[in-house]
Amino acid sequence: MLDKNSDSINASEDSLLAGKGVFIRFALLGLVLFLAIGYMIYAAFPGNTLYFLTVSEFMEADEYKDGRVVRVSGKLLEGTFDREQGSTHAAFSLIDSDGHSALGMEASYVGVMPDLFFNPHSEIILQGHYGDNDVFDADTILVKCPSKYQAVEEEYDNTNSSQS
Repeated sequence: MLDKNSDSINASEDSLLAGKGVFIRFALLGLVLFLAIGYMIYAAFPGNTLYFLTVSEFMEADEYKDGRVVRVSGKLLEGTFDREQGSTHAAFSLIDSDGHSALGMEASYVGVMPDLFFNPHSEIILQGHYGDNDVFDADTILVKCPSKYQAVEEEYDNTNSSQS
């Protein structure tokens, strides 16, 4: 009779231990899953936390010229684009998008230029760092398309002002 009781006690202890083992496995799996998702979220955001400056803000503040990666927004200063024949290295200058600032920024880029880069209404966003040679070395170039609604509005305003 004692053997039957001890067998049932051992069986219930084994089932409790087996239940704890399953719980521990699920807890470890959940922890690993949580850490993996947390790392993916952390790794996804550092590229989006870059400083975003206008040309005049960048040129007036020396603190951004320490080699850190920043984004600078402006438009192409007409007549400053230069690229050697057969080369992908380009040099150009940017000014503020509104055109009110006299400060310009010399920049360089190695690669294929986007199609809308030369459009006078396009906003150009450079991502890179300020080099030791006082030239902004762009790693990537983004070109924001000019709004067709803005152009129509400007034409409408110009037509109405010329009729007055």
